[in-house]
Amino acid sequence: MTDFVHSFLYQDTKIKNDGETISATMVMDSSKEGWVGIPHGGIGMGAMMELAAGFEHCTDNGELRYPLSCCFRMGGSGVRVGDIVGIEANASDVGIFGSVMVEGADMPYITGDIAFGDRISEIDEYTRDYVPSGYSKIKGKLDHLPHYLNCFVCGVDRKMPGLKRRFHLWKSTHGNIVCAFAGFNDEDKDTFYRFEQNGFIHPMGLLAVLDETMGWGGFFASANGGVSVRLNYKILRKIGINEKLVFFGRGEKVMGRIDKRMLFWASGCGVVMKDDGSFEKVIESSGQWYAMAALTEQMRKELIPTSLTKNAFAMVEAKE
Repeated sequence: MTDFVHSFLYQDTKIKNDGETISATMVMDSSKEGWVGIPHGGIGMGAMMELAAGFEHCTDNGELRYPLSCCFRMGGSGVRVGDIVGIEANASDVGIFGSVMVEGADMPYITGDIAFGDRISEIDEYTRDYVPSGYSKIKGKLDHLPHYLNCFVCGVDRKMPGLKRRFHLWKSTHGNIVCAFAGFNDEDKDTFYRFEQNGFIHPMGLLAVLDETMGWGGFFASANGGVSVRLNYKILRKIGINEKLVFFGRGEKVMGRIDKRMLFWASGCGVVMKDDGSFEKVIESSGQWYAMAALTEQMRKELIPTSLTKNAFAMVEAKE
């Protein structure tokens, strides 16, 4: 078994590689927080992608092969900020099977199947007819949404490195669509585009932002926050750090009641904005969430500024 030192997500952690399995450990410290006290799922998913890059059949010239598809499943053991997790990737015929396991737990908290190249799976049945043809369709029509103080994705004022994305609501003819942007401000080179390799965006940022965009979309359908149960992605090509990105998410359906058991589903999409303002689709995503009253209450108390939080809840409560 050989060890080698990686320099990106794992920093100085030793990664073990025996040719069939690649593994490493990671401390889920406060810099990786999503929900208050809970690490963001995008970190674990991105960490699996990082290990996949150690397999020759998943890469071209040392970089991940595109297109690629991912199916992640959550909900085994719980994870908290401060936990130590073990991340593992095992070779499969089309890519890898990966897992993230909390130290001392009996079940992984994330598992994932990742396929590379032409052998990618269909993601879902959603049409995504809500994605506009170009930027002019949404310009000037967006309302700001609140954010968390320390979230890895939306903590715009956090002191530690993060994606620092702001989310917006577009009240379209196709329903309430949530949007996020990257590459439209110079500061993004030190936030979202900080997480890059060889001039291309690391998949972690794409997975994490779409997770949150779809989660917001599900909130506007269900009036509740939730934890991810299953997330699917199809990334069609590499995305350069000089490209402008727009992410979209919409709640698709809701089942159950929050006082018993509620699930909601959402779809998402990421597009690159071309020089003429038109959009090129580069990512599709979808997912399922388990709604939790405790997380909804956390949103009421922890999202800032309070004025935007009140506006968001007023919109969903008016529909009930």
